[in-house]
Amino acid sequence: MIRTLLAAIFVIGIAACTSTPIYEAAQDQNDFGYSDQKIEENRYRVTYNGDASTSRSTVENFLLYRMSEITLENGFDYFKVLDTDTECHTEYRATSEETCPPASRYGPMFPYCGFGYICNPSQTIKETKRYEAVAYLTLHKGEKPDDDAHAFFARAVQQNLSDQIVRD
Repeated sequence: MIRTLLAAIFVIGIAACTSTPIYEAAQDQNDFGYSDQKIEENRYRVTYNGDASTSRSTVENFLLYRMSEITLENGFDYFKVLDTDTECHTEYRATSEETCPPASRYGPMFPYCGFGYICNPSQTIKETKRYEAVAYLTLHKGEKPDDDAHAFFARAVQQNLSDQIVRD
């Protein structure tokens, strides 16, 4: 009974670690997480780099959440997104494997391995996608204009996205 319980806890722990993207600051420019730069008094550039397990929508939600944090940390009420872009970085990795017996690779009858075996090199290609989102925003005080589709009330963004934010 105890073994079964411990095994279940272990499996759940591993699944939780691998399936939930962590919202955190990037340690350096090439690291995963958010980074921001103040450009003017109320103007910022914010970036979020996801890893291979972070979906595009999660990267974009984390970017919005970071923009709301910057807004509130600086004493503002809402932000306007001036420009935004999400890029997909795709990498391909190939691995090769030969199914011939090792001693037969040196035989003179390529592609035959000897003893009637045919060499069967196989190659596996793995595709990995990673998303990076960037936005330029301005910070504002007061009531958010209702007719501006690029304006976001920071507290509402945090309230609506907070259930997706998992910190380390």
